[in-house]
Amino acid sequence: MLQEILNSTTQKGSNLKALYNYVRKEGPVTKAEIAKQTGLKLSTCARLLDELLENNLLFESGEAESRGGRKPKKYAIHTEVNCIIGIDISRFYSKVLLLTLDSRILEEETFKMDHTSTPDKMIKDFINTIHLMLERQNFHSALLGIGISSIGPLDTKEGMIKTPLHFPAPGWEDVPMVERLKEQFNVEVILDYGENTALIAETRHGAAKHLKNVVHINKGVGIRLGLMVDGHILRSQGGDKVGAFGQGHMVVDIDGRKCDCGSYGCLNAYSTIPALIEEVQRRLKKGHPSILRQKVEDFSDLTFAHIASALEEGDELCEYVIKDTAYYSGAGLSNLINIFHPDKIILNGPMYRQIDLFYKTAIEEAETRYKRLFPDLAVSFSQGELGGDAAAIGAGTLIVDTLLS
Repeated sequence: MLQEILNSTTQKGSNLKALYNYVRKEGPVTKAEIAKQTGLKLSTCARLLDELLENNLLFESGEAESRGGRKPKKYAIHTEVNCIIGIDISRFYSKVLLLTLDSRILEEETFKMDHTSTPDKMIKDFINTIHLMLERQNFHSALLGIGISSIGPLDTKEGMIKTPLHFPAPGWEDVPMVERLKEQFNVEVILDYGENTALIAETRHGAAKHLKNVVHINKGVGIRLGLMVDGHILRSQGGDKVGAFGQGHMVVDIDGRKCDCGSYGCLNAYSTIPALIEEVQRRLKKGHPSILRQKVEDFSDLTFAHIASALEEGDELCEYVIKDTAYYSGAGLSNLINIFHPDKIILNGPMYRQIDLFYKTAIEEAETRYKRLFPDLAVSFSQGELGGDAAAIGAGTLIVDTLLS
């Protein structure tokens, strides 16, 4: 029945979609709330609700408080009549989620990305995993669509991953992800930036629920940024072929270090995992004392995990460099706050989630800076509630939003 509604081009079909979509996003809700928010007449709402109830797409989920007379009934969707797939493609791990219509995870499979993780291998793994999940849940005829989140740059209109940097395996250039999956499943498939989909997930189901002005940043090998203003995801002017917003290339020191983009002083050159490792290596080569001298024989073998471990053991060099790195991150955050005045900033990725000192120092520096200009502005910070699942959950949510729009 839901697939019939999605395929309908009649006015009744449009009304059913609008009603169902509102209940999906905001339910449980009353008939009066539905009519007010969708613009449908109460009599029309009543007829459409009866049809959706008869077809097991909605159910009565209790009663609202009464202002006199009978208590109005509240309605919610049956979440497992159909399913969606969310996929997240990243440099270190990729994952596939089987989701209910309210984006609850039914099954999850994670793949470590290494030198063997070519596009052909990963697409084959994704396809096999989806088939197995659908078979186990008896959902083969119930799949509505597949949402894919990925690092960029992307061509989202053509459904292609373009030329991402730092993938551990070769071949990730001009990969037609959408086409390859549509061939196998014959359903709607959408590709979008991971920061956009993570932002959708956190504002719909997580730490920024119901907020309309939110920034989502993922900091690891690079810096990825998602922006929501007045409830809408902002996208770059040149189309999605040019990549997502480049917060990593915000200049924080005009005479500073050279970035891999060719410019000088970019945030990427100061406040990412490669920048952190490079600065610690530089200081070790200059003779600075550190626990790391006992952990690695060759400084070129130094990893992010080594630095995080040494920090936990109280290493002063690592503490100093991490704080210095976080100061630049805080400067970048304050620049965003001064421009967008968000309600909340969600800070995700290994730099923020795995090094508490970095997270706290960056926030302190950002607050010190932006409050000089806007002392009454209150911006809250969070590491998010959905963690590493956010991007894939948001990709699945985006599919349903698109189908019901």
